[in-house]
Amino acid sequence: MLNFPSISFPGNCDEAITYYKEVLGAEVKAIVHNGNDPTDPNMDKSLPPNFVTYSEVLLFGTPVAMFDGAEKNMSCDNFWFTLSFDSAEEVTSVFNKLADGGKIVAPLSTEFYGQLMGSVNDRFGISWNVSIYFE
Repeated sequence: MLNFPSISFPGNCDEAITYYKEVLGAEVKAIVHNGNDPTDPNMDKSLPPNFVTYSEVLLFGTPVAMFDGAEKNMSCDNFWFTLSFDSAEEVTSVFNKLADGGKIVAPLSTEFYGQLMGSVNDRFGISWNVSIYFE
């Protein structure tokens, strides 16, 4: 059995996937659009052809399902993706890319335990903690 998180977008999943490919180097393993096969009798004609009915995207090797279907941008303040890197340069680069068009929740700073860490909600409302890998 494989368990992984899912993210529902309000009609802009294609844009989000492109963004995560550019910013995080995400890899698309599978994607199904509503309009992939216009002859499909199950196609919902009320939805645009680029409506993502399902995708599996790898973020740093971890599968995440992404699809359209949320009625609006929803905030989920108690769920965060955590990204850990080997260097301050990597942390700073990814943090700044995710913050572009988003909202910084906690600016990059050195925490009391010595780790560089910051938190951001990206332009799609997804929450991220970015830090140096802590052993």
